[in-house]
Amino acid sequence: MAHIVLDARGYFTTTGRYIRKLVEGLSRLEDDHRYTLVLPADRLEDWSPPSERFRAVGSSAPFFSFAEQVGLARQIRALRPDLVHFCMPQQPVVLGIPRVTTFHDMTLLKIRNAKKSRVVSWSRRAVGRVAFTAAAHVGRANIVVSRFSAEDLRRFTGAPRRSIVLTYEAADAITDAAETVPVPFERFVLFVGNQVPYKNLERLFDAVQDLAPTHPGLGLVVAGRIDDDGRRILQRRPDIARGAHFTGYVSDGGLRWLYENAAVFAFPSFLEGFGLPGLEAMRHGCPVASSTATCLPEIYGDAAIYFAPDDRGAMASALRRVIEDPKVAASLVRRGRRRVEDFSWERMADETRAVYERALRARDAVTTDPVEAGRPPGNG
Repeated sequence: MAHIVLDARGYFTTTGRYIRKLVEGLSRLEDDHRYTLVLPADRLEDWSPPSERFRAVGSSAPFFSFAEQVGLARQIRALRPDLVHFCMPQQPVVLGIPRVTTFHDMTLLKIRNAKKSRVVSWSRRAVGRVAFTAAAHVGRANIVVSRFSAEDLRRFTGAPRRSIVLTYEAADAITDAAETVPVPFERFVLFVGNQVPYKNLERLFDAVQDLAPTHPGLGLVVAGRIDDDGRRILQRRPDIARGAHFTGYVSDGGLRWLYENAAVFAFPSFLEGFGLPGLEAMRHGCPVASSTATCLPEIYGDAAIYFAPDDRGAMASALRRVIEDPKVAASLVRRGRRRVEDFSWERMADETRAVYERALRARDAVTTDPVEAGRPPGNG
């Protein structure tokens, strides 16, 4: 029996779906390990243990803080674990306990935060690069969620190839009953996610507008809370406020309805670590048009129609093919339904547990090739 601590401070965030599914999957596996989750101190009451092998403690340590480096490290040591899994790369550098780290992507190191001044943003990226590099070299294994993320991790941190293990994420069907979301269009292109600049929302709006002369009933629906980046876009581009519909927060049932009623789901992003929304759209029978950037072709395979994210004309052309040709749309739906079956949260949890087992046994890094570690999906 081993005691494994999971740094789950991101449990209740969007990225926390990975942690939630991992915990759910681990609880269903037969083993004798005990697990302790480190959750946000103010959300402890919102969590229920999935089995008697799981418990939780609270931490108020912010990411990349002195409290994280000192207080969180002291708290984890006091738990006397055999292994610690940091589910995000933010972590104490000095710990003295075997660890495993999950790196979802290198967004923090690549993208300037428009909410901060250039100096502050540059400083955060510099600190982040040092922290990510340290984390990638002190652990017994580095888990990534796509082959692209594996190469990005090596490029930015120099992490040894033998330390990197690939465990793909997955997309579940939304089980809540579909709830109609009022939209002002006869047909719509759907975008789901936040509005940070690298998501490329403005160019998507322009591409949809290019189709307006021949598709007067078509519009863009943006699902999700309007964040600071979204508000800046709307202030700078009042034409987007007039021509697109921002739903604000939608329930799971509402999101299901949007997936099931959209003419096409568009994912124009410049940077992703996995691209979960596109798989979720496929799960609900929505055809997908995707950027060719980063990991997206790896994840979507032949179940999406692609365009260069910086090419507005190509984006509009891809959307037009799906909207105008029912055969293209139907083919994408069929391929999408097959594609999502190549991914499994249960398999992800089982592969992660295997990483734990090897890390618990090994004195050195886990010796695994990233391309062979996960089970690379086929072509649909």
